[in-house]
Amino acid sequence: MRAGKSITVSLADRRRLGNLIDDRNVAQKYVWRAEIVLFTADGAGTNEIMRRTCKSKT
Repeated sequence: MRAGKSITVSLADRRRLGNLIDDRNVAQKYVWRAEIVLFTADGAGTNEIMRRTCKSKT
């Protein structure tokens, strides 16, 4: 098993990503990516992220 990696997202970046997620005019692929970044920063693992976003690893 791989060693876990952690990322740190500043409060300003969290706001920007949150605004992307809430903006109905943003392409869905960018919303999914923003969600993945935020979930990863919160310490969610791969399976948890896949469950929350309803997306697979591929």
